[in-house]
Amino acid sequence: MPKSENQKLKLFYIADYLMRETDADDKGDMLHGALLWQIKEYLNDKGIDAEEHSIRRDIDLLCGGKDFALDPVLDVRGGKGKPIYLGSRYLPFEDLETIVECVASANFISRSEAEGLIEKLKKLCSKYQADTLTSEYIVAERPKYTEKKMLNQLRRVKSAIKAKQKISFFYTRHSPSDISKTENRRKGKRYIVSPYQVILSNGNHYLIGYDDTYHQIMPYRIDRMDKVIVLEEPREGEEKFKRVGISDYAKQTFGMFIGGNADRITIQFENSLLDAMLERFGGNGKGTEYRRIDDKHFTVKTFIVESENFYGWLCGLGEKAIITDPPETAERFKSYLQKISAKYS
Repeated sequence: MPKSENQKLKLFYIADYLMRETDADDKGDMLHGALLWQIKEYLNDKGIDAEEHSIRRDIDLLCGGKDFALDPVLDVRGGKGKPIYLGSRYLPFEDLETIVECVASANFISRSEAEGLIEKLKKLCSKYQADTLTSEYIVAERPKYTEKKMLNQLRRVKSAIKAKQKISFFYTRHSPSDISKTENRRKGKRYIVSPYQVILSNGNHYLIGYDDTYHQIMPYRIDRMDKVIVLEEPREGEEKFKRVGISDYAKQTFGMFIGGNADRITIQFENSLLDAMLERFGGNGKGTEYRRIDDKHFTVKTFIVESENFYGWLCGLGEKAIITDPPETAERFKSYLQKISAKYS
């Protein structure tokens, strides 16, 4: 009896069956397994004639073979009358869950793209595990820049960073006369920038680069960049980028107020804000100190860059926060509030 063309795919079908039909818990103990006769029936349905002993040999091959010192292709366990199953995978299920959650909650990926990616990720685990990898947490409302255009701009920027070459682009803003439309900044002149770092902050991608016009390191929102071109010119400003210190620069630029040129400022908060302040400033150490004042209040003493950005954040906390030291900082904040109040008199 002539063998079917599918006979050549026997090893692949066995591997696929074990990937989809079997799995284990995080300790490697079996959750779902398969017996040799079940694998045999599956192969027969695919038009492949196979005996149990030959399937066992094929599984040995998938494990690297008895005489090979190579890492196994599949971590197959069980056998000799016991169910056969995959004891572990290259990508553990816990890691897969984390990746799916990140994809689902990322607002720079469109809903349809997120759902498509999750469906692909489901193929890396068993069908039982795949049923739990749902897309119910996918962000319902996503900004327009999640279209492929933005992702294409991001890819070009990253390509230029890797190649250490300059890029050229138009930089847009909302039109004051019609906020539903955008217009190019600098009177439609192209920006020339040496790209160094991409930072994700509050769901937005920013390029940190050296601007050819102003000769300084500046941030650019990638979704506002248009018609990005990678130039055949080596990037400039490397020494300035190194001096900036990207970690401190990112914190100061994107609203964390902590970093270079900072002063020690003490702020008193209501206890209801403790978790939020721990998330923002971290715990004790590296210049940050927490102190209990009474049953309702605590203080945080830390390095903060005093700026309107900081003042605005403090205003958002209302009566639940007050600057207690140094007095001159409190006075400057008071003056800031008075200037705003005067606008309404």
